[in-house]
Amino acid sequence: MNCLMGIDLGTSSVKVLITDEKGNLLGLGSAGYIVETPKPGYAQQDPVQWWEKTKQAVAAALHEADVSPDRILSIGFSGQMHGMVLLDADKNVICPAIIHLDQRSAGQRAEILETAGDLVREELRNQPSTGMLICSLLWVKENRPELYDKVSYVMSPKDYIRFRLTGIISSEPADASATLAFSIKRGNWCRELIHRMGLKDDIWPDIFPSVRIVGTVTPHAAKETGLSVQTIVAGGTGDCSAAFTGNGVVEEGTMACNIGTSSQLAVVVRTPKTDPGMVNQLWCHSMEGAFLYQGGALNGGGTLGWLKDKILRTADSFEKLDLKAGGAPVGSGGVVFLPYLAGERTPFNNPDAKGVFFGLQLQHDDSHLIRAVLEGVMYNLAACKQYFDSMGFSQTKLISSGGGARGAVWRQIQADMLGMPVYRTRTKEEACLGAAMTGAVGAGLYPDISSACREMVKMREEVTEPIPENTAFYREGLQKYMDLYEAVKDFYGRR
Repeated sequence: MNCLMGIDLGTSSVKVLITDEKGNLLGLGSAGYIVETPKPGYAQQDPVQWWEKTKQAVAAALHEADVSPDRILSIGFSGQMHGMVLLDADKNVICPAIIHLDQRSAGQRAEILETAGDLVREELRNQPSTGMLICSLLWVKENRPELYDKVSYVMSPKDYIRFRLTGIISSEPADASATLAFSIKRGNWCRELIHRMGLKDDIWPDIFPSVRIVGTVTPHAAKETGLSVQTIVAGGTGDCSAAFTGNGVVEEGTMACNIGTSSQLAVVVRTPKTDPGMVNQLWCHSMEGAFLYQGGALNGGGTLGWLKDKILRTADSFEKLDLKAGGAPVGSGGVVFLPYLAGERTPFNNPDAKGVFFGLQLQHDDSHLIRAVLEGVMYNLAACKQYFDSMGFSQTKLISSGGGARGAVWRQIQADMLGMPVYRTRTKEEACLGAAMTGAVGAGLYPDISSACREMVKMREEVTEPIPENTAFYREGLQKYMDLYEAVKDFYGRR
């Protein structure tokens, strides 16, 4: 039987998964790296290091799967969205990649918003935010002109890894739509916006469907990675789309709550419309003609990691922290946490936002702080869901994924706060599996993504049901949370 590989280039690590045609896990490898923050507000990484770590993760996955590289039929990709990689005419990296957590381009965001004008609603269907590719590119143009002059190619993070494997530079709709240089309406680069901003016109890669086979592993890449030159390579998709694909979130009305380093609440829609204020985002999905209406927050499980490592300074596992959170009552004994350690994109689009613990008293201990962090992340997503409801989008089923799906307490908070039963898949690495599916469809094993999901995604039997009295409590708590944000937001910009 053929094997499939999915590569997920995340914010903190790259993961490589090998499955059989039915989605059964054969091997998994990973390699970590850090986010460089040389100045306040900066968040960047070295694309060459991504490639080195990808090679390590591929080798680990092949070793664990114990399969010949010739059996890897196809490779698909998932990757952190919004970030920017710049190459020169020789296709060498010019500077560190500016990633989605970066806040340096606040001025450029405002400039783009003003200059884009009608294009924001009519073409982009999204508001620009710091850390998005077009904002970062304009920042480089205005602040590092000597680098900008060298730019011959611009791409999203995972597209760089695919380039290193195939030698071909390309993009696909999910990641392209998240650059904010893409017209959702027309399904291609928004040339009018690019012209209005005075950006180079010839640096943008061709865009192909996520399941399109764009090339094969080159002899040089095969030598570096241990892969076979016979393996075909698909375009892949952005990590949000990949994670939701790997969870089977492909039918209209199916919702997903994904909590990784950041967090997302999304629902599959067929009509590309968004809320009047474009508070939430609208990204292309891995399937043609499908979209994800999403509340995409910069802060998620990373806030729990911050609490664990920098405040509590504990070696406890995340599972143990989840159990400790269960020792605190619903509402964390009055402690409310605004989780904006990296600014925030949704629903407030405020790069100056900061984290806040409110309501601390002498009786509070680590269990209250941990639960407040879990609740704070979910309050932010619940604020996003208010727009789902106002738009009348069908919401038939909720599937939880990422680190937030692994803790029983955090799953219960999701069910209670969103007022919906929470389902989970058996998938160990959802984004990797979604990435592998794009290759499976591209290779012709399945006619489309939906068919691949039916065969490759397995659901768990247990369901986390909402507790009605908790749902009622959180409904009032959400208003308190929103009031707290409004009360402190004017302090954020002060130095």
